[in-house]
Amino acid sequence: MIENYLLEQFAAFAQYGTLLKTSEMLHISQPSLSRSMKKLEDEFGVPLFHRENKKLLLNETGKVAAEYARRALDANQEMIDHVTAFHRSLRTIYVGSCAPLPVNDLMSTLQERLPDKTISTEIASDERLIAGLKNRSFQLVVLHHDPDDHALFCQRFMEEQLYISVAEDHPLAKNKSASFEDLKGLRILMDRNIGFWMEVCRDVLPAENLLVQDSFDAFSELVQASRLPLFNSSQFLQRGYAPPERVSIPLNDPKAHATYYLTCLASEQKAYRSVFNAVRGNLLRQGK
Repeated sequence: MIENYLLEQFAAFAQYGTLLKTSEMLHISQPSLSRSMKKLEDEFGVPLFHRENKKLLLNETGKVAAEYARRALDANQEMIDHVTAFHRSLRTIYVGSCAPLPVNDLMSTLQERLPDKTISTEIASDERLIAGLKNRSFQLVVLHHDPDDHALFCQRFMEEQLYISVAEDHPLAKNKSASFEDLKGLRILMDRNIGFWMEVCRDVLPAENLLVQDSFDAFSELVQASRLPLFNSSQFLQRGYAPPERVSIPLNDPKAHATYYLTCLASEQKAYRSVFNAVRGNLLRQGK
């Protein structure tokens, strides 16, 4: 069996093209790398290189071997990732979400239905969350769209509508609704840690209009100390978070509305049935 370090060095040589560049990138000496390439040829029992004027070049057989080396390394890493993820899942449930509020809302259900598990959470994009489910680095995720993927099982979880909160004497304060277009030109406070909503706002509003705060504490201080507009949502308002001396107005753009879906691998649906049943029961109680 060919040792892994030989395949790694071989794949690196195929990528970088010269002994010098490869040795620099791998932080090993050229003579050591040359010996590894010779040993690899001996393992295969066929020539893999052209040797011309002290230069080493892959021949046609070497190019085929390099492709298989890369596949073998990828398969080996995939095995390690899957085994590690499985071991982690025995004790800890890794839950990803596209926004902080849904996963915070889900936490009590997870703790109640999975009392023997430690819950670890992370905010990430929908694309990363789906990839994380499939490589098993996440067991449950909250997405803001239905993935329409037969490999995944999903349950509608909650709705969230974006609002803008403005001072009581602001020109928008008497409006029943507003649009992103109405917000252009306003300086709006934002907490950076709001998941996908940050990308939504950056897509529809000029960057110079968004006063993004890196910490929630800094954001909260500015909310208290200023009359600047800020984003809010239906879910925060339902929980009693009404910014002082401000009126909250719903945004009527389609991008200002999110439907969240709790999702897992279809093959693991039974393992989390109690969680999905609890989420479904909550929706029924709310008449949704």
